[in-house]
Amino acid sequence: MLYAVIIGFLLTPVLAAAQSPASAAHTIDRALRDKSSVSFYFVFRTEDYDFNEEQVKAEASIYVTRKCGGGCAYFMRPVLAHLRASKPVKCMAGQQNVLITFGAEHITYSYSGRMAKYRGQCYYNQAGIGEVLEHDEFFFR
Repeated sequence: MLYAVIIGFLLTPVLAAAQSPASAAHTIDRALRDKSSVSFYFVFRTEDYDFNEEQVKAEASIYVTRKCGGGCAYFMRPVLAHLRASKPVKCMAGQQNVLITFGAEHITYSYSGRMAKYRGQCYYNQAGIGEVLEHDEFFFR
């Protein structure tokens, strides 16, 4: 029952002037074009928690930096596709489990990687970001 309430809350459309998932993905794509690396932080916890970016970095069980050459936009295409397939939703605090940083920018994922937060706007995708990162040998392309 609680799961249904949470999913219902997440799927409630955001009525404010929110950036669409496609627009957010485009903004990230542009930012990645001049970056030569992307960092991934993975947090594995079971209790209730609410971390900011620095706390996710400090609490990460796994940390990976992937060098992408002249620009990381190509490498990050599966992540951007995941974001484009998302829906804008109201943000819920807590349960951050993946942080992706590229320069001064970052995307924070929570609730098993199903909610992405970028520049204060949240997006929901039924598939977690972990499914994207585990497929197609993502880190070794």
